[in-house]
Amino acid sequence: MYAAQKAQAPDIQPCNQYIVELFFRVQTQWVYAGMAGCRVGLNYPAIEVRANQMPGYQGLAVELKDRIWNGLQVIEKTVLNYQAEQNRS
Repeated sequence: MYAAQKAQAPDIQPCNQYIVELFFRVQTQWVYAGMAGCRVGLNYPAIEVRANQMPGYQGLAVELKDRIWNGLQVIEKTVLNYQAEQNRS
């Protein structure tokens, strides 16, 4: 990461580190629809494959896996809302 980008990057809380790391690993796994090719959501089956390849993921408790998936959904919704806002302007 470039120094200027790193300086502008938000701090990631330790409890969210795994969620953010997984998102960065799967950030190309979007489902597109329509003639305009708009993002409509993440490709969850593809993300699950990638998550299972991450060290320690398979050994996590169900509650922690749920927290990871909930965190991914928050990021997904944020990206989709930002995209919709950009398309309106």
